[in-house]
Amino acid sequence: MRKTKAVKPPREPITWKKIKKHRFVYAMLLPIAAYFIVFSYYPLALGLVNSVQDVKMLGGATFCGLNNYISVLSNPLYSQAFINSLIVGVGTFMLQFVWGLAIALLLNEVRSKVLKSVIQSVTYIPYLLSWSVVGGLWMMLFSPSGMVNGFLDMISRGDFQPIVFMSEPQYARVIMIFTGAWKGAGYYAVLFLAAIVGIDPSIYESASIDGASRLRQIFQITIPNIVPTMKVVTVLGAMGVLRNFDQIFIMGTSSILDKVRNLLYLIYTQGITQFKVGPATAGATLVLIGTLIISAVVRKAIRYDDTYED
Repeated sequence: MRKTKAVKPPREPITWKKIKKHRFVYAMLLPIAAYFIVFSYYPLALGLVNSVQDVKMLGGATFCGLNNYISVLSNPLYSQAFINSLIVGVGTFMLQFVWGLAIALLLNEVRSKVLKSVIQSVTYIPYLLSWSVVGGLWMMLFSPSGMVNGFLDMISRGDFQPIVFMSEPQYARVIMIFTGAWKGAGYYAVLFLAAIVGIDPSIYESASIDGASRLRQIFQITIPNIVPTMKVVTVLGAMGVLRNFDQIFIMGTSSILDKVRNLLYLIYTQGITQFKVGPATAGATLVLIGTLIISAVVRKAIRYDDTYED
């Protein structure tokens, strides 16, 4: 397949006649536009204003310039939180990507429609559950009397001392990465499976006639044909690297918080519990900028805008 740059067709100028012609379409879009203005763009603008102000609990806010940004960038807690966000976020995405792809490829090999539906539902249900449910479930499994310690006790040959996983810093990031990938792998599997189903079956028939094994078909037909979907999933994952909050809020105990405290959790702590609105909104703005930069770099690295032609 040959890579070529996508050529965008020239845009036609928007005229009043064209707006009048499609006025009903624009009228239906007005509630959607109003929703984003009220719940997305207005809070964003308000946050940008607060990020350059010294907001106090009593009295009005005063302009402080870039002092909040300087305070955030010089704060070692934010530096550590940024590192934690990258490690847990990237690790979760990579494991979730591989896990979701493996599930999709295996589901594609299942011939029973009933069995395929059951497996797909079971793997997708965790994604629908909130972190309050998923986090509580895994904290029970990792508890001293939970299933994980029970399994380790069963395979141990001597006296076994239960491990308090949720209080051991050395296990903290691994647990967060594993549980995050477990929750989201089913969603990625659905995206990959939808792309696999769209592949022309005649390609597989031709490969079978030529004597290609099923494993070879997977690596030479299936995976290359779902590369565009893999790119979309990668960009989506890059956008969420710095935006994990629920999992840390639910599963982050005081003993492991230094290892898993991420940017959003720190922003919540400062902005809500300590009422440091200025630094918190400055940190949130930096998270937004960081997300845009990471997404742009990933998009450029994987050549997201390239199209594939036979």
